[in-house]
Amino acid sequence: MAEIGTLDVFVLLGPSPTEVVRQYTKLTGTAHLPQLWALGYHQSRYSYETQDDAKDVVSNFDSNNFQLDALWLDIDYTDAFKYFTWNPSTYSDPVGLQDTLASTNKKLVTIIDPHIKAEDGYSVYDGALANDLFVKNADGSVFQGPCWPGTSSYMDFLNPAARDYYGSMYSYDNFPGSTPTLAGIWNDMNEPSVFDNSLEMTLPADGLHIGNVRHREIHNIYGLLHTIATHQGLLARDNGERRPFVLTRSHFAGSQKYTAFWTGDNTADWPYLHAALQECLNANILGLVFCGADVGGFFNNPSNELMERWYQAGAWLPFYRAHSSKDTNRREPYLLPEDSQAVIREAIETRYKHLPVWYTLFYEHTRTGDPIIRPLFYQYPEETDAYNIDSQLLVGADILVRAVYDAGATEVDVYFPGGENEVWVSVTSDDVQAGAGLVTVPVTRENSPTYYRRGAVIARKDTVRPNTVEMADDSHTLYYTANEDNTAHGTVYLDDGVSFKYRDESDFKYISIDVDGDNVSFTTIDGTGDYEFVVDTIVRRDIVSLPKGGNPGSYKETVFSRDANGELLKNIKIGSKGNVSLKLKY
Repeated sequence: MAEIGTLDVFVLLGPSPTEVVRQYTKLTGTAHLPQLWALGYHQSRYSYETQDDAKDVVSNFDSNNFQLDALWLDIDYTDAFKYFTWNPSTYSDPVGLQDTLASTNKKLVTIIDPHIKAEDGYSVYDGALANDLFVKNADGSVFQGPCWPGTSSYMDFLNPAARDYYGSMYSYDNFPGSTPTLAGIWNDMNEPSVFDNSLEMTLPADGLHIGNVRHREIHNIYGLLHTIATHQGLLARDNGERRPFVLTRSHFAGSQKYTAFWTGDNTADWPYLHAALQECLNANILGLVFCGADVGGFFNNPSNELMERWYQAGAWLPFYRAHSSKDTNRREPYLLPEDSQAVIREAIETRYKHLPVWYTLFYEHTRTGDPIIRPLFYQYPEETDAYNIDSQLLVGADILVRAVYDAGATEVDVYFPGGENEVWVSVTSDDVQAGAGLVTVPVTRENSPTYYRRGAVIARKDTVRPNTVEMADDSHTLYYTANEDNTAHGTVYLDDGVSFKYRDESDFKYISIDVDGDNVSFTTIDGTGDYEFVVDTIVRRDIVSLPKGGNPGSYKETVFSRDANGELLKNIKIGSKGNVSLKLKY
């Protein structure tokens, strides 16, 4: 934490939690839309020691029918921990590795830290030294301290010239062996970390940045400045044609404009699973919406049960990545027993089926500043009991998730908000609950409690594909339970999944889905893009009985896949040709 500095105080008048968060994100900014692949599942380890190992991991994901969008490489891919290089022995053909990934529509993400190996002849170091771009000691000499490469110097990201220089290293010319398949960058160790206990494991407080600004004054924003440099570097590398994907550990107010973040090195233990949800809920309230935690825990070896529950919970956090230390057993899901594989496969598939929900929520965040995942009190501020609930979350306003945090659990307490008129319909059973506070709900190994709110239309893509690219042209399935007045409402967002054209050229479609009795309509809210919203199935869940006397209610399900003429619902579209309505026939 910074030891000194001017405190700027902003009073946000609210008065509701929603209004406070919206005012705060108006002040500090919102995240831009991520590329769609970044919302899929990511596989990482410290480390995949060779490119053959990396290829095998991807191949095994495919052959064992686990969905995957990105493989991550930790520091061992580099040449002696010199960033923007490749290990000539173990990663001698990085382009070949990326071509292999690209052949099955996968992406690569590599780690790039802010410390630079102090080695003459290393071009990144030589250039930064020659241009006076490193943090200095109090006497004006260049600071050197120990980190992964050994003796290292640290970029002075307060200096715009240092940010420009560092960002330029991401160009394909300056990072030989990189291709567009290297689609994201992981900025770690950017508190910044220095392996020196006498310095409290960071830069010296009296270290000097540009303008003789002492490090103690800007310590808290060092990680933010690091990610700004990376973000602008990736943006320049791709000529502004792709939304940069950056992941950081250190962050500050406003970091959401440049980066996703994860909660750091956690431990394979049940309390850490619970903490992951708590931390990401806090982050979302603070505008840092693209948050996740290392699935399975970074340190130690999780039980199979813990792995299963972590994959289930992680599927409902915005950033979904498994990561582990080299000191742990290998734990890629295909290495686990068959029964655990089945549970984890279903959890990952659940994530991918709900990608239209995640993507739409990220777009709506850019419009309003609203969190992607929300504590219950955000949607139900009048319910004082909801302020104490940190074991569950809302995905948007319409999906209620209660992860399982205890070994051997056969039942959990779930808080159903909204009062008796707010009805929650189970995603995985015919269980129906009303907003009556805490209710004890049975859990199975295969599923943790997940509910859709009555009156919400949930747009999903239920066809299982290996990754987001191969899902792009799939049609949607709509799920809803109508309100008492027989209405329901939802939204869905469509764009190219890659570029900033949605922001700069209004190249998108934002669509309202409205149910009124047996009529379903799709209406464009915003955007001029030529995108078609294709629905081939509508699943209507009608309430049979409401909860009573401590017993859950139930529903019956009707699947509409044919219209009145017996034609398949395929090719019901909304695109440049205008809006669409249809009538459901029983």
